[in-house]
Amino acid sequence: MNLSKWPERGQRHNVQLEAAVVQADGSTVTTIVNDLSLKGCRVTGGYGIGDRLTLDLPGIGKVEGKVRWSVNGRAGIRFDSADEA
Repeated sequence: MNLSKWPERGQRHNVQLEAAVVQADGSTVTTIVNDLSLKGCRVTGGYGIGDRLTLDLPGIGKVEGKVRWSVNGRAGIRFDSADEA
């Protein structure tokens, strides 16, 4: 199995933050953010792979990203800014 296609995740921080999520349809829901890094995070919620989300993170502000994986009510988000680095 070749995992080289997966980008480096960077250092993750074990946090538990409540954040607002603006979904592609414009609706807003609340999520819990864990495993936060400069490149992404893990969130709670039933999102689909490829979903585009905007997270409003306390003390950080709004970041946009894409769902990379989703399992059992949790999802991994890769921030758009991670692709610019």
